[in-house]
Amino acid sequence: MGRHRLPGVAGELETELLRLECGRFRLGADTIQNILWRLENGELDHVNPKVIVLLAGTNNVGNRAPEGGDDARVADVTGGLRAILQVMQAKAPNATIVATAIFPRNDNTAVMPAIDKINGNLSKLADGRKIRYLNINDKLADAGGKLFDGMMNERDKLHPQLKGYQVWADSLKPIFTELLGPPAKEDHAPPPTGDPSARK
Repeated sequence: MGRHRLPGVAGELETELLRLECGRFRLGADTIQNILWRLENGELDHVNPKVIVLLAGTNNVGNRAPEGGDDARVADVTGGLRAILQVMQAKAPNATIVATAIFPRNDNTAVMPAIDKINGNLSKLADGRKIRYLNINDKLADAGGKLFDGMMNERDKLHPQLKGYQVWADSLKPIFTELLGPPAKEDHAPPPTGDPSARK
């Protein structure tokens, strides 16, 4: 759930993960506010997931460093992520949530300190059991936040390419297997929901 598809730019990779019977709940350019609205308006109703993967916040961070420091933005995004986790736990109390750290973005590296602070805060919201924190950023970029070659789209330096999605998938698969068991032979996942209000 969030701003990126589940590893999906590569058909074979997506098929492999969907054999774990993953549903897809996301829209392009998602913000925390969009996700909260959908959660509060039926997106998780009657779904009863075992695992939820969350990746959210980069669109709220944006690509401009605010004047006067990033403390307010960090607090706002952290609060939004906390709210998402709380609603997810209320709507899907039996699910394990994998809270994924916001990925590095190089469309403006000046926002990386804010992303690092938010990720640090997100890690503190995880308990290691019902909420697990997953940070793969050291596999996507160097210690200064500069992306490794081939990880993100060369044009926008924000959206993962196949190599970046593969890193994410490789990190998710052991968690999925631990929590769900081995993949099914066929994909039985429901279709993407889109806007839940459209079903009313």
